[in-house]
Amino acid sequence: MTSTEPTMLRLEDHCTTLAHGTGPEEAIGVGIRDIAERHFRHEPPTSLEMEQAIDVVEDALAATGLRHAARGELLSSDPRLHALLGLTVDGARLAREDVEDRFQRLASATLGLGAVADRSVGRDAAAALLILRECMHHLGYEAVRRVR
Repeated sequence: MTSTEPTMLRLEDHCTTLAHGTGPEEAIGVGIRDIAERHFRHEPPTSLEMEQAIDVVEDALAATGLRHAARGELLSSDPRLHALLGLTVDGARLAREDVEDRFQRLASATLGLGAVADRSVGRDAAAALLILRECMHHLGYEAVRRVR
């Protein structure tokens, strides 16, 4: 699946799916509940919990056989991501660098360095952000855009 066409990101409890147009879907064998329940025992998660969760997502991405390439935008209809990323209206877009910045703020909060708002991120939202960030970082998506 290498294209600059938008790809729908579906974050489910035990699976993450990338759907590209009418082509086959790619299933990533980890979902929000897998990360939130198995790895995040604190709100925000500790830095060790984050590192372990990153390893799990990276392993799941590697298992798909997908390689880093120019892939355009990810489309998301997930309200947790919309709220966390400030995507308040349909069509709102956030570049990979901005998602990375938001992830780094969450990572800083895991060390007790972040703002109060970053420390109040729930486990599910933190898991959603981590999965999004890893998909963008490892697969080459340039932005995420809110859709219904």
